[in-house]
Amino acid sequence: MTTDTAALADLDRLTAMAAYDLFNPDLTAELEEICRDSAERLELPLSAVQAVLDTATATMATNAGEADFLSVIGGSPNELSFCPHVVVDAAPYVCGDLTEEDEYRNNPAVRGGLVRAYAGVPLVLPDGHILGSHCVMTPERHDFTDADLAEISQAAALASDAISRYPLR
Repeated sequence: MTTDTAALADLDRLTAMAAYDLFNPDLTAELEEICRDSAERLELPLSAVQAVLDTATATMATNAGEADFLSVIGGSPNELSFCPHVVVDAAPYVCGDLTEEDEYRNNPAVRGGLVRAYAGVPLVLPDGHILGSHCVMTPERHDFTDADLAEISQAAALASDAISRYPLR
């Protein structure tokens, strides 16, 4: 995982995230639909919306509801997640073969054959802070195209819009 934890622990970003009801069941249903559409359009087995906190990444929704490993574990420490790159870099993070990356080749999800390729784009809140990522993953090597990133980016914009409709009251 990237070592720039300052971006992850930025108090303004975390405060902005805390203003939303991120695990509202209605929001989860909307995000699951967005994830299902992304997975279907890209013909990939796993799509997720992830909130990246200061030390952990929390799974908000996936295309499989509760039937995939991300939903079962609910997230992971940031050291084991690919999504913090999206927040730290404020840009997409794409890797077609994580087994070739020194940083991730020993990651349990990579070693266990659950994830080999990853592409994630920022989820941007209305105030400009990055909440986390909308991402897709596959256990196979995958060459992501510009069209794939455009699709993921469109879905991320829909997810960000959905999240913005669920402020804490």
